[in-house]
Amino acid sequence: MYVRTRLGRWFYEERGKAKRSGDPAIVLLHGLLFDGGMWKGQVEPLAALGRVLIFDGPGHGKSELPPPFSLEDHAEALGDALTALDAPRAVLVGLSWGGMLSMRVAIRAPKRVAAMVLMDTAADAEARANVVKYRAFIMFARRFGMPKWFVDAQLAPLMWGPKTLAERPELVEKFARVSNGFNRDGVARAAKAVVIHRKSVLAELPNVKAPTLVVCGRDDRAQPLARSQEIARAIPGAKLVTIDGAGHMSAIEAPDAVNAEIVPFVAKHVAE
Repeated sequence: MYVRTRLGRWFYEERGKAKRSGDPAIVLLHGLLFDGGMWKGQVEPLAALGRVLIFDGPGHGKSELPPPFSLEDHAEALGDALTALDAPRAVLVGLSWGGMLSMRVAIRAPKRVAAMVLMDTAADAEARANVVKYRAFIMFARRFGMPKWFVDAQLAPLMWGPKTLAERPELVEKFARVSNGFNRDGVARAAKAVVIHRKSVLAELPNVKAPTLVVCGRDDRAQPLARSQEIARAIPGAKLVTIDGAGHMSAIEAPDAVNAEIVPFVAKHVAE
């Protein structure tokens, strides 16, 4: 199914049903170079709690090629989608890019956000040295795609923890196959928004009122634990949990451990 936003039409899936009128929807927001399919391990447990909406981000999965955009533009576009789908309030569950988006929605439209789960993400701007490196990655991938040697050498160590790389190489192979199927211009525009042009929102987080659970894979190299600790310190009442044996893609690498943390949290705030 598709919903129209200011950043083009987005593909989405819907599972489960609200238990009561007025219950917030549960919105799943994936990371860069992935699509809504990354939430396979979480969809069913969450759908048992209420209405779940899973979006493919701009330029990813089955969503349309967006115009150039910022994370702030993306937050406004998510508002378009939620309004069109009659979901005025939501529990936002976002990993990496999805977490960055969730924080901006909570800052800009606090009445929309019943609660947040922020996974393997960052509130600050990207370090200057990383911006230079990632700009080169984006230029390369836009022109040549992401050949296996590039994924193995540059992307896989950022996305996956050592345990996953050693024991589950099929996850890396699927990641390379799926991400190479996305529109290259769409991926480049999203990557620029997420990495190159991302502004810090750390100073605004103390104003966030939404109950927040911060989750981080202990072996996350893309967004190390220190960034999750910053977020948890900044948002009043936020709780931080770490997932052993997981890297950046904790929801895929350790779904049972992740679900043990996020499902009770979401259940509490859907039912309030």
